[in-house]
Amino acid sequence: MVLVLSALMLMAVDYRNPDALRPVRTAALMLVYPLLVSVDSPHRFYSTSGFFASQSTLAMENTALKEQIQLYAAQQRIISSVQQENTHLRAMLKAAPSASYNFTLAETLEAANDRVRGLAVLDKGSNNGVHESQVVLSGENIYGQIIEVTPFSSKVIQLVDRSHTIPVRNQRTGERALASGMGRGLAMEIKNLPSNSDVKDGDIFVSSGLGGLFPPDFPVAKVIPQGVEFKPGAAFATVKALPLVNYEATRDVLLIWRKPGVPDPEPHIEAAATPPAKDTDTKEAGTSKLAHPKQEGSH
Repeated sequence: MVLVLSALMLMAVDYRNPDALRPVRTAALMLVYPLLVSVDSPHRFYSTSGFFASQSTLAMENTALKEQIQLYAAQQRIISSVQQENTHLRAMLKAAPSASYNFTLAETLEAANDRVRGLAVLDKGSNNGVHESQVVLSGENIYGQIIEVTPFSSKVIQLVDRSHTIPVRNQRTGERALASGMGRGLAMEIKNLPSNSDVKDGDIFVSSGLGGLFPPDFPVAKVIPQGVEFKPGAAFATVKALPLVNYEATRDVLLIWRKPGVPDPEPHIEAAATPPAKDTDTKEAGTSKLAHPKQEGSH
């Protein structure tokens, strides 16, 4: 009863004058503080352990997410590569020969490192119908011709090979000539153009069809800037033309077959072509150079 009355008196005094009992409240709080700490300890321990457990879980989740990011990044690179290859193949198919030809895609497995030779190995062979002297394209441009065939692979000689020559004509003027390779990374040499020829920088030479090996009107090379030189007293012009195929970057090519029963197209002849006698010489030269491609490739 005394304690109750004392408590009531202290409450009344504290209500009327709070500052009067401030030292008493402070002393009482100091006395009961250890008890409060001991009562709150289990809750503190539980909260602290939960905090550390959450940190450990977050670290594990963060590591897993980083691994997923790396995986997705690698998958994205693969997808981008496939998309680029798909775009490239679609462009090649769009530039495929007309309905008079059958064609199939082939992949370059190996390319010669020799700067003089221009040779590559394809992943298609006789089991796929590939044969010697078969024409190979890169998009709409002539890449070269097959010189050796095995059941599972074939070797192609590129236009830039020094032992290779192809009959061509100037797409603008119709003048016929021969385009000879000078080695990888070098411009081709356009031969048999007379000194009074109308050839100019930027002219495109296409296959003439003479000799019957290469189909006519497929792009071959483009005359480089300052690539035409007329030497005084020389019978022929000196012309340098860059092949339209990027041999260092091309990986996929087209093998073409003429469909059975479809006659060979007639070579395109322009009124501005060279005289008949010169054409005959060009045809004979082109035929003798290309009649035995395997022998040429072995030089």
